[in-house]
Amino acid sequence: MQSPGDKPVTDAQPEPAEMLADPLNEARNTLAGLLSDAGNRRKRFPKMLENAYRTHMLNRARNVMRANSLSVGIFYLLLGIFTYQYVSLMSSSVTRGTDVLIWLAAYLGGGVIMAGVALFARMPGLQHSYGPYVCFSSFLGLTGLTVLTSAFLSPFISQQASYIVIYVYMIVYILNTLPLLNNIIIGVASSLTSLALIEGIGLSVDMSMFAQYAGLSNVMGAAIAWMLDHRDRQSYLQERLLDIEKQQLDRLSQEMARLSREDGLTTLANRRFFNETLAREWSVAEREQQPVSLVFVDVDHFKPYNDTYGHLEGDNALREVGKTLKAQVRRPADLAARYGGEEFVLLLPNTDEEGAMAVARDVRDAIDALQIPHRSSKAGKHLSVSIGLSTLVPGSDNSISTLIDQADEGVYAAKRAGRHRIRAFHLLRVRHSPPSE
Repeated sequence: MQSPGDKPVTDAQPEPAEMLADPLNEARNTLAGLLSDAGNRRKRFPKMLENAYRTHMLNRARNVMRANSLSVGIFYLLLGIFTYQYVSLMSSSVTRGTDVLIWLAAYLGGGVIMAGVALFARMPGLQHSYGPYVCFSSFLGLTGLTVLTSAFLSPFISQQASYIVIYVYMIVYILNTLPLLNNIIIGVASSLTSLALIEGIGLSVDMSMFAQYAGLSNVMGAAIAWMLDHRDRQSYLQERLLDIEKQQLDRLSQEMARLSREDGLTTLANRRFFNETLAREWSVAEREQQPVSLVFVDVDHFKPYNDTYGHLEGDNALREVGKTLKAQVRRPADLAARYGGEEFVLLLPNTDEEGAMAVARDVRDAIDALQIPHRSSKAGKHLSVSIGLSTLVPGSDNSISTLIDQADEGVYAAKRAGRHRIRAFHLLRVRHSPPSE
């Protein structure tokens, strides 16, 4: 009965177990919320998710570079052959030598940068520096290429090179998978730096053309990168959500499998799983001609215990017995199971009768050590068990049912002898042999 000082317990006060949140479920709800809110999806994620997203994008970029570095190298080589021929043919005899040298500087510089990207993507020790290197090399490459474009003596070559600058801007914004703000900083900084260098060196530059291929490239690149980032964030959220749902399904499947083979009260194996395991171990023992032992354990006078102490205490007593039996199972192949009601069983593969008897004694002594009061028992003042065991080597003259029946007969013999006893089946058939310990 509740005392006056006790606070009433209502449904509004959750149990401690209910207050423990499921991390997977929380993550799933967060991801689902972000997916359903397009506005938030365009913003930065929560800090941990944002960091995971950035790591994912860098890993993806590294994987793409590792997988395609040979193809990129071949493409860059062919591009060099084509552009060299183009510069040679389109330059006049007066400007050809200088224009080729400028082309060579731009081509070799770009090759060194691309080789560095491939190296940072492939070398495990350099992968953590992949992002900073891409930032630096993008800025350096854009700045150098823009300056060299204005250095060509041939106006026609300079104009054609400006188109290549536009392509490089698009590559920086679209393919390096850096955060959008980083891309904008790189693009704007390289434009301003290259303009300052062009003016400082004294190179000629058409400001209207520069504004088109540098300024417009930044605007278009930022817009395209923003849209791609939105798409990538949505894909990442969907991928993470699918992964979490798969984990939840796997966990549910494992839980269902566990429940299908576990007794809900004692957490021992249930009878179905015991039968399956016994059939499997019997087949192994039959093939290898090894003994199989079965130990049946029956709680003495359990109905009077329930009548005296109540079913809740009866359940607690069975849990304690189950915990004790589980502690006696020390080998991976051994199995403790609840056979039904107050009946338990121990399956001991490759165990002779002497070994099974030793286990049975340990079980009896461990149950006695619990000192669970049982004033309605006729076998003693505490909860006790009657144990029967049987040992067989599978053969043509016996079967699984023979093993079970013999162990069961041992339990009945222990009960007839006054309970709190251990009986081995074969001793019951040996004349003049003591029927128990």
